[in-house]
Amino acid sequence: MMCMKYNILKKEWVLLAIFGISIMAVLFSSTRGFPGNPTVEDLNTIQWRADGPLELSPERGRFALMYSVVEDKSLQFSLPLARFVTPDLGINPKGEYVSLFAPGVSFLAIPGYVIGRYLGASQVGAFATSALFALMNLFLIYAIVKRLGGNAVTGLLGGMVFVFATPAFAYATTLYQHHISTFILLLSIYTLIRWNNFWSLALIWFLFALSVVVDNPNLFFMLPVSIVALGRIVWIESDVKNVAVRIRLLRILTFFGMVLPILFFLWFNQTSHGNPLKLSGTLPKVAAIDVNGNPTQSELAQSLNLGEQKPEREKTAVNFFRTRNLLSGFFIHFMSPDRGIISFTPVILLGIWGLVLVCRQYAKWGALLIAIILTNVLLYSMWGDPWGGWAFGSRYLIPAYALLSIGIGVLLHQWRKSILVSLVFFVLFFGSVAINTLGALTSNANPPQVEVLGIERLSGHEEKYTFMRNWQYLQTSGSKSFMYQAWAHRYVSPVEYYSILVGIIVIAGEILLLYATKKSTSKINPRANDQKI
Repeated sequence: MMCMKYNILKKEWVLLAIFGISIMAVLFSSTRGFPGNPTVEDLNTIQWRADGPLELSPERGRFALMYSVVEDKSLQFSLPLARFVTPDLGINPKGEYVSLFAPGVSFLAIPGYVIGRYLGASQVGAFATSALFALMNLFLIYAIVKRLGGNAVTGLLGGMVFVFATPAFAYATTLYQHHISTFILLLSIYTLIRWNNFWSLALIWFLFALSVVVDNPNLFFMLPVSIVALGRIVWIESDVKNVAVRIRLLRILTFFGMVLPILFFLWFNQTSHGNPLKLSGTLPKVAAIDVNGNPTQSELAQSLNLGEQKPEREKTAVNFFRTRNLLSGFFIHFMSPDRGIISFTPVILLGIWGLVLVCRQYAKWGALLIAIILTNVLLYSMWGDPWGGWAFGSRYLIPAYALLSIGIGVLLHQWRKSILVSLVFFVLFFGSVAINTLGALTSNANPPQVEVLGIERLSGHEEKYTFMRNWQYLQTSGSKSFMYQAWAHRYVSPVEYYSILVGIIVIAGEILLLYATKKSTSKINPRANDQKI
């Protein structure tokens, strides 16, 4: 019996190893970039900006901070690097140009950049950081699905849905915060479900603090996780006559897990902004720099002009959110043709059904997942820019896509005998993969619908704003994939390269789905941690 169990476990690890290598190969085949180690002068050319992998300011801002730390040993930007970052450039009270983005992504990308520089492709190495975190997110979804009533096969399917069938794919090929933020969130959830001890709580508090260093709004997504974790330190017991507050004193020490990320964050803010409590996003914004190196069109420059009034509202993190935006935000995230879930990733809606199934068996974990999703949706529906600037799909909902993918893994396990459910899933999976692979191989620079008329007046021709813009780009401009530009373009056209990748992903998903539907073993005991929270 022990021998049989060992063999099954050994086979599963072999499966995971082969699967992981294959997924990483697909992700690397999609990662955008050029060969070479660009200088700051190279970065300011059209080849690297508008026509290249650093087309949007969130990518440039994070890449520039990483570049400045490694190459210039400074948190402040040189003038050429500052020009590269505009129009999303910050300026501190000393008049120094600095990043408008939280520092976590830039610092985490440094190892990839250094390895890539050694191999002659520094920018690709930095971008591969996102691909690596996307792979880890896939396996975390797999692990959580197994804990919540699924099995290895449907867990991998859920992970594939998240990585390849949602807009998360387009952001696994470039340098954004989304996959790192999602990794922190998923690891926190898995740690809560899997363990209930001193060290697991210390890890959760460390991740809680680290999430803010990666992207400030992560604080809100991690609040439901922190509430559950806090319930393992302090809780209330009551009966008919008495109410008692219980505290595990030793576990109070787990809060020290937050110390290192907080100290790093305070040091960064002080060194970069001159104030340890000043967030990057609240700095004055510089949209352009004149020939003399002075800021133009910046909030700081405007406030210094004689006769000018300072803005009525101080720029703070809280002021980015408005309840009046809720209804339009819901429409943009769910139904709009330029960002909506229905347009870009319809398969993820099956995850709602899956989370209902989770709630029936593991109510507290289902409630936790739903609370995080609702926080994600509500927060970015109130955001002043719910479109996420020029973007592919609703990039702000990537954490919600990951949690809904957990629901899909559970759904596919519990309904694995239903041919209809499998057929509906496969059709939606195929369509969603085809759409999101377009974004991964081309560009995230899709304008929101509200800006299209103005752009058309400038360009003089019709401007696409759905994923059809990416299809048009693939046919006319090709692919920004490093592998395609460095090698594959000699053998296949951009459309053929796209078709090959879609075929590989869909066939891999179909093999897993067929195996799941034919698997006759009973449901694996998820062993979810049901101890008191």
